[in-house]
Amino acid sequence: MTAGRARALAVASDPVAAAAATEMLARGNAVDAVVAGVLAAAGEHAGVLLGPVQILVGGPGVGLRAIDGRVRQPGKGVARPRGFLPDEAIPRAARVGVPGLPAALATALASFGKSTAAQVAAAGIALAASVPERKAVLVRLSQRGPSALADAQIAGELVAAAGRNAGGVLTDQDLEDLRPSVEGCATFEMDGRRVATVPWGATAIRDAREAGPSAADVHAVVAADVRGVLAVACYMAPSPDEAASIEALGLSAPLLAAPVLRGTPRVRPGDLVAAAAPIALSSPLGADAVDVALAAVRAVDAERSLGALLRLLAGGAPLDAAARTSDARAIGLVRGATEVTAVGD
Repeated sequence: MTAGRARALAVASDPVAAAAATEMLARGNAVDAVVAGVLAAAGEHAGVLLGPVQILVGGPGVGLRAIDGRVRQPGKGVARPRGFLPDEAIPRAARVGVPGLPAALATALASFGKSTAAQVAAAGIALAASVPERKAVLVRLSQRGPSALADAQIAGELVAAAGRNAGGVLTDQDLEDLRPSVEGCATFEMDGRRVATVPWGATAIRDAREAGPSAADVHAVVAADVRGVLAVACYMAPSPDEAASIEALGLSAPLLAAPVLRGTPRVRPGDLVAAAAPIALSSPLGADAVDVALAAVRAVDAERSLGALLRLLAGGAPLDAAARTSDARAIGLVRGATEVTAVGD
């Protein structure tokens, strides 16, 4: 990320996401920019598209909204398998969940964006040019939306890689039933400021005694547009050791689902899998406009680090100085009276 200031800005922890978000912001809005940034990362990195994404949006005409694109537990429409014994090796396929990212990005775009699916996917498709299989998936998603994952060609490869024959429980029904939700943010007061987070987690941001899920593989994209809307998205880019390869699609799936273990209750298919959400929006108490969007990334305790950063901000510390003291990599945007400023490393 390079620091700067302008009437509209986009920043990200991954350079390819930052470039795509910045380019999209020139003709779209903040939500278009973060969606384009995440899709650019999905074009560049094999493990992004089939993982989780979580998005916060705030500003005029939007309020404070959160889009839930977490991975879901697989296994709809099939009987419970016998399960693995304690001394058995568990195949990676057994830990592959149902990807929520494509549907969540489409929902964010339809609800709050102004650009087309093809426009926001263009950078990701271009970045995937050297991996034809991945490029084909992104093209199909840009044409048909998230329902493309349930198409026979794509679903067949996903189920072959993570279904019964591979030791997993992913099914066609799992891929057909995805319905991401748009909810109001959770808000709380912090020393004269209002802070908004996802409503389904992020407890370590509010309470330093809590331990949130690891964010060691989490990246983020942040954007602010000329209309006063701020958006921030976090997504996962796992290492190859933490993902199951799906070579036929040029993709890999993060190992997030719970395998079925013999003698242990099965996690219900369709249940959401917890994921770190070290992202927040903030504003002065009583103010209508959101003036800060922040993310802390690439650290196990990123949620807790973000909470500490927000407390420094609420105490009056300059945000750029507070960001430098964070234990995690911190990025964000601050909206002033006439311009937006980027902060972080």
